[in-house]
Order: sequence, then C-alpha cells, then structure tokens
Amino acid sequence: MKKTILILGASRGIGKAVSKYLLEKGYRIVAVARTEALLQELVAGQEENAKYIVCDLSDMSNIAAIFDNLNEWGIILSGAVYCAGICTSEPIKIIDMDTMQRDLMINTLSFVEMGKYFSKKKYLSDGASIVAISSMSAWDMTKGMCTYSMSKAALNTAVQTMSKEFVKRKVRVNAILPAYVNTEMTVGSDQVDSKIAMLQEKQPLGIIEPEYIAYMVEFLLSEKAQYMTGALIPISGGRTEK
Repeated sequence: MKKTILILGASRGIGKAVSKYLLEKGYRIVAVARTEALLQELVAGQEENAKYIVCDLSDMSNIAAIFDNLNEWGIILSGAVYCAGICTSEPIKIIDMDTMQRDLMINTLSFVEMGKYFSKKKYLSDGASIVAISSMSAWDMTKGMCTYSMSKAALNTAVQTMSKEFVKRKVRVNAILPAYVNTEMTVGSDQVDSKIAMLQEKQPLGIIEPEYIAYMVEFLLSEKAQYMTGALIPISGGRTEK
C-alpha cells in the first residue's frame, strides 16, 4: 500500500521539490499551500496520487479544515512534511509586533497546532514520520534575522518535544536544518548575480539545490530512518558563518 504524506507549504521552493520527488518515489501526497493555481499546477497529471488543500497557515483557525478534508477522503497519513516558512530580514530596532507574530505563526505555532491532530490515530498512523524544515539560522545568529532565527529555534524545540511525546506510538519527529537553498526566499525571484556570489562565498560547497533537501526528507520518511527521532540534521553546504 502506498504511503500518503501531507506536505505543508507544498507549492514553492523546498516544499515543491519535496512534493515532486515523493511522487517520483511512489508516494501519494496531499499538498497544502495558500495559492490554488500553484497547487493545481503541482498536481496536474498526478490526480490519482495527489490531492491538494488550499490553506493559509498564517491563520491557525484554518488548520482544522485540513484534517476535516482528510477525514472526508478517508485518509490516514503515513507522514507529514512541514515546509511552510517565511523569512523577514529586519533589524530589531525597526521590526514590528505584527511581523513577529506572523512569522512565528507560520514558522512555528502552526506546526505545534498540527501536533494536536498528529497525536490522534484517526489522522496519523502508528509508526508514521513527521519532518520539519528548519534552518541553520536557528544556530548561526545573523544580524537582521532575529525573528526568523528565533522562530526556527522554537521549531527545533517543538520537534524535540513532540518526538518524546509521540514515541509510544513509534511516531518519529525530526528536523532538517539547511543553510542557503536555491529558492526565491533565499536567493530572490530575480536571481541577482551579486547576491548569489555573496551566498556562495559564505557557503563553500555551493548554494543547495532544493532536490537535495527532498532526498533527506524521503530518507526520514522511510523505514531506513526507523531508529531516528528528535534529530536536528544540518545540511550546511560548508557554511561556517556565525
């Protein structure tokens, strides 16, 4: 029987790469993002193996509808991948409370809220695997990245706590901490050469292609990682900047 994996933040960047790779590897997916047109494009031609749900994770009250849909479809998940994220680069002296609350909601709090549903057998099977996409920014504090780094550090704490609370059901919870990944959030939609050169200087092995994050996600979802839980796994590209 094919495993069905819920992917949050599925329409862009790492989430899109994860969605495509899992489909290639024979998984079924339920893709969640806030832009329906991008979700439709993602699942086109894969209707037998892919469903989608439109949801804005900046509003926690929307989360229940995801699991209502899963119930309606008769789906019990074999795993979930939380790729949803937002990055605000502003110094502390100008950052505002609304921005902090939005970033914390998307990067951390909505993941924790989902844990309430993942804790129930009606939504997530025993022995399932949950993977959160965190960031090396949780460890490498950089000027102007307070809210992002703070939210990802909190996400890491949530992952490790959840791993202990879910262990009786053999549900594994791990996080991947990439350095700079070649996505719009990191590089920018205009692919500015000067910015790419700056990032490559900080990361000797090069800017990470999102497919390489997808490979690690698939490993963590598989039985090959059945003894791993509570792990925070860096994919650094050689980044050493503090």
